[in-house]
Amino acid sequence: MLHLGLLLVIGGVAGALRKHLDNKVQRLELGVPVLDNDHQEDSKHLPQKVLPIYDDVGELHHSQQVSNYTLALTAAGAWFYVPVVALISIPLLGYSAYHFTHILRHSNVADRKKPLVIFEIIGISASLLTGRLLMGALIFFFSFGVRKLLLQAGNISNNIPLSYSTNLNFERVWILREGAELETTIGELQTNDIIVMHPGDMMKVEGKIIQGDGIMRQFSLRKQMKSVPKTIGDKVFPYTLLESGSFHIQVVT
Repeated sequence: MLHLGLLLVIGGVAGALRKHLDNKVQRLELGVPVLDNDHQEDSKHLPQKVLPIYDDVGELHHSQQVSNYTLALTAAGAWFYVPVVALISIPLLGYSAYHFTHILRHSNVADRKKPLVIFEIIGISASLLTGRLLMGALIFFFSFGVRKLLLQAGNISNNIPLSYSTNLNFERVWILREGAELETTIGELQTNDIIVMHPGDMMKVEGKIIQGDGIMRQFSLRKQMKSVPKTIGDKVFPYTLLESGSFHIQVVT
């Protein structure tokens, strides 16, 4: 039990260090300080302090990926009794626990008091304390997955006008080939194609920024729209809208 707790703590500390480093990277300089919408009230009293930006969509996407690997390793260790595999999954569970608490901190206060969230907290705590790793991995898998779907639904409802449902251009994007911009459809996109985005364009697939910087409009865990700065190396996700700037985005699968 002591070893289990130690490995969980190691995973959580690793997650905290990663988050700390990411926050440093996200202190972008776009002419004026960019503040997280979640901290706008606090920033009135600290006009010179630039606060880190929390990318709700990006963080949930990453958390879900981690939970997928965690569930796969935990299930393999439990079903086929592979102690080494099960042992590897323990730090990942600690990492997921860190992300779960971080996500709760950036959610609505009212949402934290909902019965489902209380059940999640109790279920995660009990499963980790009693060594029921597979149960904990399952709860993380569904918790992150449901929240990601809710954010995606928020982006769709806020960034896509109703008129787009009958607009054939909605399925079309501009890509860069041999130095020229060409129009194509989403279905014809290939991995590593370069999508060109300008203000007002909406991202329709997942991609990674290889050139440019700007601000994306996307839904947050606090059930409101947020402006999130993005730059080279950052990922952008479907149904998020470019408010300002321009991007060259490499399609990923």
